[in-house]
Amino acid sequence: MSNTYQHAANFYDLDYQYAADIPFFRRYAQNGPVLELACGTGRVSIPLAQSGLRVHGLDLSPQMLDVFRAKLPQLAPDVRDRISITQGNMASFDLGEKFPLIIIPFRSFQALTEDADIAGCLQDARNHLAKDGRFIINCFVPQKGMRKWCYPEKTHWERDGVSCKSFGERIDTKRQIIYPVMVYEHGENQRIEEPLTLKYWYPRKLRKVLRDAGFRIVEQYGDYDGGKIKRHGGEQIYVCEVAR
Repeated sequence: MSNTYQHAANFYDLDYQYAADIPFFRRYAQNGPVLELACGTGRVSIPLAQSGLRVHGLDLSPQMLDVFRAKLPQLAPDVRDRISITQGNMASFDLGEKFPLIIIPFRSFQALTEDADIAGCLQDARNHLAKDGRFIINCFVPQKGMRKWCYPEKTHWERDGVSCKSFGERIDTKRQIIYPVMVYEHGENQRIEEPLTLKYWYPRKLRKVLRDAGFRIVEQYGDYDGGKIKRHGGEQIYVCEVAR
């Protein structure tokens, strides 16, 4: 399956050493609990739990969750006790609980490419949101000339004996889906390819989908410092509540 890092989950944290969004989520979390959809290896869930918040992480990939769980024994017991993990699909879930804050960080919503899955995720997020709760979603803003996503293999970084590369296999401009492939090379002969299938969203369309799903956008930003959404490139971050 694409987007699940079945073979390279152990390299994910080397690749995505990103933390700019964590203080942003902390500001909205208040007393918790927090539901993180597509929690992956715990990049966001763990710092939130270390801030004193109860966090429930849900992810489709058993391999990513194995990496997350392997980190738990290294945490203080009280932090570990505040973390719950569920293996499941963010396109269809029922946790039997409502949350004051639900987040889908780091563009993970773009892993949903089918209309039914997109609608299911937003509906279930709305159903799990507590009264006066907030739902925060982040996607990138498409660059000008998205066909640039078809590109030959290039190297991004080398660290700890691992080389990270990628190539853009193809793009479907009608369905607005890109197909990049992440490549990790380790040692002399180990080469792992992880295919990604990601939907790209123009801001106007994403705002409409959120409204149609029953959300009202109360804040919107182009970065985690409160900047404006750009016309091309950068981030689009929406803080939503259930529409009344």
